[in-house]
Amino acid sequence: MSSFSTLVTRDNFAQLLAAVSGLLKTYLRSALDYVISGPRHAAWDFRTHYVRDMLLYLMMHQTDIGVQLFVKLSNSESQWPALTPGLQRVPQGFASMLVIPTYPLGPLPESCVWASELREVARLSEGREMHAECIVASNSSLANLDGRRGPRAILHFHGGAYVTGSVEQYRPVHLLLSQYTGLRVYGFGYRLAPHSLYPTQLYDAYCAYRHMQALGYEENEIVFSGDSAGGNLALALWQLLQKPRLFAMILVSPRVDIASSRRSWSMNAGADIIRGYNINNADDPLRKLLVPQGRPVDQRVVDLLADPYLSSINADLSRLPPTLVQAATAEVMFDDITEFVRRAKAHNNTSVWYDVFEGGFHDFQFVPLLIPNSIKARESIGKFIHDQIALVDRP
Repeated sequence: MSSFSTLVTRDNFAQLLAAVSGLLKTYLRSALDYVISGPRHAAWDFRTHYVRDMLLYLMMHQTDIGVQLFVKLSNSESQWPALTPGLQRVPQGFASMLVIPTYPLGPLPESCVWASELREVARLSEGREMHAECIVASNSSLANLDGRRGPRAILHFHGGAYVTGSVEQYRPVHLLLSQYTGLRVYGFGYRLAPHSLYPTQLYDAYCAYRHMQALGYEENEIVFSGDSAGGNLALALWQLLQKPRLFAMILVSPRVDIASSRRSWSMNAGADIIRGYNINNADDPLRKLLVPQGRPVDQRVVDLLADPYLSSINADLSRLPPTLVQAATAEVMFDDITEFVRRAKAHNNTSVWYDVFEGGFHDFQFVPLLIPNSIKARESIGKFIHDQIALVDRP
């Protein structure tokens, strides 16, 4: 395990001290709240309660050093033995750094309202390079990166509401995906809002996919995997590519309807780690993604909230590849995801699986400290991929 000393420098000592103080205060407040009022959800134990509060604190304060500290706290068994029963234990692995160049856009669907913006993004991005990596967990049968090519691979689209997230922050997630599926996992650092408005992120995802093809992968050897906004981006790219026959798709707590007012948004508001969208709020991630800073929200933006690329619940979901969707009952988006699965199955998709986990909050599968069902959810992802491989490779 890496040492806490690697976090401390002369320049960031004050930030680190503030992060330690903030996390400690959050823990104490959470413990007091739990003792006085009980858990925010009937299925929660104390660990779930305080992990949720710490994650919410980090999301509100947006401090990279706080995130790093929390991850190191969670994964440092020798330094924090009291946490041992709940450690995530991110596996060791092998990483190969990649540079993804820009790729020219191919034919776009006639129904794509973002076509002109995508072409402009592609034009302005000429010569740009994108940071990426290929990860293999050390327990995988593919535990070497010679040629950076395997029989199949995962392309993971990270979450973060399109305003946060990076390859470095998601490396533990990539390692866990590789550990449970046995596949190589490719992660890439798409540009974030508000500096880059949509559909810049969709173009970057397009380049990542084309780069996998340049490495030699056929479309039926690629798994799209995405959590939260990453699930939204994976579904948007699948539409943009005009429904390629991917090997599979994994959608973890995907964002599927940004204009939703379904019941779970109010029912789970006190339990989940994310809040409702409010495009009229200048600090809202959705506003940052779609509206240039200092500009008002016009009717075109309002109309775009129902666009299938942003709200894939409204997409034509026929011809989905084998798809696993996971959600939890304490998520504000639970009803949206459930309705998305219903519509996907209504499009005659016979290979859509839906895992529902009692009491989990948004993206609970990958939080640094284990909460009930975290390992069960990851094992289900691994079984799903192994089952698909068995179906394809059987004699």
